[in-house]
Amino acid sequence: MTAITLKNITKKFGDNIIFKNLNFEINEGEVITITGESGKGKTTLLRCLVGLEKTTDGTIEIFGKKLVENGKYASIKTQKEILKNIGMVFQNYGLFPNLTVGKNLKIICKDDEKIDELLRKFELLDKKDLYPANLSGGQKQRVAIIRTLLLNPKIILFDEPTSALDDKNRDKIVELIENLKESGFAIIVVTHDFKLVNSLDCKIFNMNNV
Repeated sequence: MTAITLKNITKKFGDNIIFKNLNFEINEGEVITITGESGKGKTTLLRCLVGLEKTTDGTIEIFGKKLVENGKYASIKTQKEILKNIGMVFQNYGLFPNLTVGKNLKIICKDDEKIDELLRKFELLDKKDLYPANLSGGQKQRVAIIRTLLLNPKIILFDEPTSALDDKNRDKIVELIENLKESGFAIIVVTHDFKLVNSLDCKIFNMNNV
């Protein structure tokens, strides 16, 4: 099933055109990597998809429902319902430094059993009572992924997931993304890391060509 359809998406900040007439689709169980030079709007596109930015023009459909059509957004209530399908893993992880791993996750979900199940699956159960400062970059990344999964999305957006990781942790992220794809998630990955791109079974969308 088609998860996201973008039709002629344009984004401007004032007179500055970030991207214009952008089109693509992604299906469930598929990965698209978005590449391109800095300043081409890769992260801005993700922020538009997750509702943190508004597009200037064009249409975004999520599972056939229009978030925005020809630049006109649906009602706030409809937007919220549509955007429940999407979770985003931010480049800086977005963890609260004054909260333990467990408490960072409990903000999203009160179900301790579900939290422990995911921590165990991601080999982090022994880190539950640690603070983010005591985690490696790879461990913080996995906590951020768990937090996104606790939102029960069908689409996951990754912004530069390997930017601060070594080769070993990059390999773990590749494995996690491939597992998520096999579970049926639609996944969009913004990255400058061509080792990541070449390791993933994915389509490539180059913003330099937009």
